[in-house]
Amino acid sequence: MRRYRFIVARGNERLYEHLARSLGSLEEIEVIIDRRAEKRRHGGGSGRPSERRVLNRVDEDLKTFGWAFVKIERS
Repeated sequence: MRRYRFIVARGNERLYEHLARSLGSLEEIEVIIDRRAEKRRHGGGSGRPSERRVLNRVDEDLKTFGWAFVKIERS
């Protein structure tokens, strides 16, 4: 089964609550609030290049839209 994650930016609790209510019954979608500290978002560069690209896109989407939607890759 494909799995997806809606990540909602901090400070956007109303959107989080709406999505959690609307999508909560769907097993393949998880709705979470971004818990990362600001320092960690722009740091290190650890991980594989493909993972860094996804994290960079998530960061940009969180800044631009207040949310990000990602496919969870299974290894």
